[in-house]
Amino acid sequence: MRRRGGLVIGVLAGVLALGAVGCGGGEGGSTTAAPETTSAPETTAAGTTAAGGGGENEIQLTASGFAWDKTDLQMTAGSEVKVEVTNDDSAPHSFTFAEASVDQTVDGGENATVTFTAPGAGEYPFRCKFHASMTGTVTVT
Repeated sequence: MRRRGGLVIGVLAGVLALGAVGCGGGEGGSTTAAPETTSAPETTAAGTTAAGGGGENEIQLTASGFAWDKTDLQMTAGSEVKVEVTNDDSAPHSFTFAEASVDQTVDGGENATVTFTAPGAGEYPFRCKFHASMTGTVTVT
């Protein structure tokens, strides 16, 4: 029971911090997808790799020290993309990529995998919805 109380306090603190920081620019609303998650990601090469024949893109992304280890992600339009998010911090983070309707929260010390279809060609922002400084760019070709 004590652990649940700490979790509730942590979640409430995160919500209050989010309100104080005021994440995001002039985008209205947010969309939340129910992406596929696992507690331990498969091991893949760091960065982005594309399988032959327009196959799956796999990206490993780590949150550590309230920063992303990569701020530029590359993917191919219309391809299935798997992002494996590792949270090395004790606070929760999210991989939020609105153009692909992805909003995956990853608790402190946990991992999650999200799979989605890459949007059309262009440059799009991704971010952590809890920490305004954690942003990056997705380049889709």
